[in-house]
Amino acid sequence: MNYKKLRAFLLLSVVCLGLTLPLKSLAADSFNILLYHHVSSTMPRSTSITAKEFEGHLAYLKANDYTVVDLATAIESVQQGIPLPKNAIAITFDDAWRSIYLHGFPLLKQYNYPFTVFVNTDPVDQKNRHTMTWDMLRELKQHGVTIANHTQDHDYLVRKPVYDQKWLNQALNNIDDAQQRLTQELGDVPKWLAYPYGEYNDLLKAALKDKGYIAFGQQSGGVAEFSDWQALPRFPAAGAYSSLKTLKTKLASQPFPANYTEFKNPVIRLDQGNQNPPILDVALTQSQKLGVRQQLSCFIVGERQMPHWQDKMNFTVQGSTALGKGRNRYNCTAPIWGQKNYYWLSHQWLIYAGDAPPIE
Repeated sequence: MNYKKLRAFLLLSVVCLGLTLPLKSLAADSFNILLYHHVSSTMPRSTSITAKEFEGHLAYLKANDYTVVDLATAIESVQQGIPLPKNAIAITFDDAWRSIYLHGFPLLKQYNYPFTVFVNTDPVDQKNRHTMTWDMLRELKQHGVTIANHTQDHDYLVRKPVYDQKWLNQALNNIDDAQQRLTQELGDVPKWLAYPYGEYNDLLKAALKDKGYIAFGQQSGGVAEFSDWQALPRFPAAGAYSSLKTLKTKLASQPFPANYTEFKNPVIRLDQGNQNPPILDVALTQSQKLGVRQQLSCFIVGERQMPHWQDKMNFTVQGSTALGKGRNRYNCTAPIWGQKNYYWLSHQWLIYAGDAPPIE
């Protein structure tokens, strides 16, 4: 090869490299899920977002090159190693509130965004005035909306005094009966479950895996191949979490590469002497640079806690004081090396004394 041909070859190689690198940056191997409940200005603020705020979220996604993806497609892509669009986001709602149909659905149609509704079936059967009807749900499904399982009655599945076979059978029957009602009314629906209140324990999680369910919690974070498929995270985006100022960081985050299936049982039983505050043990699936490890910090009940690194691949974190009864979270973030966004990791704990569940 003479000099001119060599030069032309090298120039072509550089051009080709320049063309392929941006294409690679447009693909991703993870996605984030947003969690909503009411789209209303009159329902409880803790689980509500107004129609104006919700439209602001959708407009932000569109203006900032986020791709709203169908949840089933996103899950299948991650499980099979198929690249997703960069900045992929899935939208979900819990509880099948009528406000979703009245105020959320028209906006989502306007933006042509797919979404999923997790339905607790008893209120629909009982014709609760705040809940969608079966005809409304059928209309959603005909428009490509995914309908999935949120149990029959939205009961506390793990706030029970004894975790015996009777308890497990009752919990699974609640879930399976809801799955059957959805199928009877709507036809095929995915074998997914959104845990009521995001609460589960290891026994229930293992049983759902045996039965072929994918399950979703309410702890924050993204979904990747290393996720726990019976405890997938979702970012709450209503109530106190509806502000775009804080939501922007979460939307742009990536799941911290960790072995989530090995996280400790999330239920801390005070009546059985479980340690409180609990220790979260985290094993990484890939090593991180020293700068990332040094800047990893966790937030527990509003207080910043620095993790203890045992080695380059393992760290622990623990609250400084006992957690209060009910749901608590350990949220950990670290800057991604060479990027402006963050890794995100979260684990929800249920501090339970074995007493009757609260009314929520």
